[in-house]
Amino acid sequence: MSSSKLTSWITRSATSRAVPHTTTDHDQALEAILSPAQLPQAPAVAVRVVEAATHDDCLPREIGAMIANEPGFAASLLHSVNTAREAASRPVNSVDRAVLLVGLNKVRAMALGLSLPALRPQARYDRGAMEHSLASISGAIIARELAARRGDADPEEELNAALLRDIGVLLIQQTYPTAWAGHIARGGDPLLAEACQREREAFGIDHAEVSAEVLKRWGLPDEIYEPIRHHHHPERLAGTRYAQRAELLWFAGLLTRLEAVVEHPEALDLILSVAGRRFGFSVGSLAEFLDTVRPQIRDFADVLNREIGRCPDYASLLTHAAAELSRASPGRAAPVAR
Repeated sequence: MSSSKLTSWITRSATSRAVPHTTTDHDQALEAILSPAQLPQAPAVAVRVVEAATHDDCLPREIGAMIANEPGFAASLLHSVNTAREAASRPVNSVDRAVLLVGLNKVRAMALGLSLPALRPQARYDRGAMEHSLASISGAIIARELAARRGDADPEEELNAALLRDIGVLLIQQTYPTAWAGHIARGGDPLLAEACQREREAFGIDHAEVSAEVLKRWGLPDEIYEPIRHHHHPERLAGTRYAQRAELLWFAGLLTRLEAVVEHPEALDLILSVAGRRFGFSVGSLAEFLDTVRPQIRDFADVLNREIGRCPDYASLLTHAAAELSRASPGRAAPVAR
């Protein structure tokens, strides 16, 4: 796919089918979604943990004391550590030991993840909640591993941002449940290139902006919430210090949607083009990467005590679809064998 076609695909929603909304519509929607009655306060401890853990001189006991002052949160943390596949063979009964066991970076990610149930309590067989958890958790792991692959200093930061990028989806669903059900019934957008535009048409605001605004109100740094605000359209941040993270969040999100993408050759071609240009992946090495991250997704879901249902076999989906694309486009280079 040429560079001009890539740009056209990515930016299509910014110029197509735009339905203008007034500032009043936007502001009213934002206040309705983020009103005190709608927005839970439980994540406050998570925000404090995240802030403290970003400092190089932070000690595990400081985090432990912070968490211990919130009994409900402490119980959730201990439950997550004890139910994780990587947990110690003996039960972990103290917050301090839990922090030492999993490390500050993982505690920070867990603190953010543990705030998600406060936004939407999850029944075991709630399909919408499981789909959101799968997208959030798989996107978080993929973002972290992509960041590690390209040599980022702190891949856990990308995990944190990816884990929180779609909080706005939950809040819009919660505020407008009937309208949201009708909204998601629309198809024809495998890469969610038009997702934000469609949401603005329906609700006056989109989930990426809602996510950014709630994280801003929780006191997280702009390095987290500004890339999230534009994670469906990272080109809008080109030339800024947020651009690299926004693109990473966007690409990780694409990879979580392989089940939807494989039926759309143009969408798959975009993913393969970005994978090669930005991360040096061939089809074969990308499949190997996805095969490696799949068990990590399940492990992280266990750590966060979130039900994600069946995790797709992303590697098999990719290799099969890429082979079909190659056969349909004889001029295209054949996928590299795994």
